[in-house]
Amino acid sequence: MNFLKFIRIGTWWFKLPPFLILIYSYFVKTNIKDIRYEIYPILFLLSGLIIGAVFASLINNYYDQEDDVIAGKENLMTNLNKTSQLITLGSIFSLGLFYSFLLLDNMFALLFYWLGWICFYLYSSKKFRLKEKAYFGIILDGLGSQFFPSLFIFTFLLNGYINNNLTYILSGSLWMLFSFGMRSLIIHQYYDYENDMKAGVSTFVNSSPRSVKNGFKFFILIIEIASFLIFNLCIDLRILILPLILYASSLIILGMMFNVKYYFFKPYFNHKSRSLFFDFYITILPLSILLLLCLKNLENISLLVLSILIFNIPTLFNLIFFLKKDLK
Repeated sequence: MNFLKFIRIGTWWFKLPPFLILIYSYFVKTNIKDIRYEIYPILFLLSGLIIGAVFASLINNYYDQEDDVIAGKENLMTNLNKTSQLITLGSIFSLGLFYSFLLLDNMFALLFYWLGWICFYLYSSKKFRLKEKAYFGIILDGLGSQFFPSLFIFTFLLNGYINNNLTYILSGSLWMLFSFGMRSLIIHQYYDYENDMKAGVSTFVNSSPRSVKNGFKFFILIIEIASFLIFNLCIDLRILILPLILYASSLIILGMMFNVKYYFFKPYFNHKSRSLFFDFYITILPLSILLLLCLKNLENISLLVLSILIFNIPTLFNLIFFLKKDLK
């Protein structure tokens, strides 16, 4: 079995950059100019996030086996016998425990780290199965995948000193919750609509009344935008000017040259479409902040080059594939 496919490593190139924005913003806010000496905390934080993401993927696949078989959806966990499945889950849980020992001197970081794990267990477990509880599923997934991991990052970097940074911490964490947590999951549920209906899985998208659903989506979007602006205001709102100009230009170019449509929640399934702001969050903004840090210290360019190779090159190939894709 391809272990890398098993843990969905192909999705990490667009899931990690938003967390890197939180880390880079800390460097800007605290005026850290030489980030070469910050490579260890960056790698340490990313390692913790990856371990948690692997657990979330495995625990979800473990409890989704029956539903995925009914829907005809690939689930590599079904290729393992029961003993191997439990060993796999036990191994990643043990790795999480080992990682936790390295957080014992920062109880806030330790607490928020494990709250994310607990959320994913409650979300996936057949005993609780909150992923099928409409709003609770959307909220809990966002808490586990974005909100608590963001709090973990902030409290680790600030070494637990959060009182003077509450607005910065909460606005950044809420932005992650409402954008890459709740809005992203709703988009995913639209893509999985037919599979969920086949398997009899109740989700926010396929079980909520249209009027209530639209109201909740509007609420999510408003909080996402407001928290994002407040978060950047806590750092330096001027950072957004050039990236937003570049993003707006890309929207116009893709729209005019390739007839790309844009959406906030529901994709255009029979048309080339992109989710608004996500390309900005994933690609343009982190790259822009890194460029800013390079202007402060040219020796930071090594991290910029590494970031381009790991994240931006895959993004470029993804965009090329997207533009060439023939929708029928």
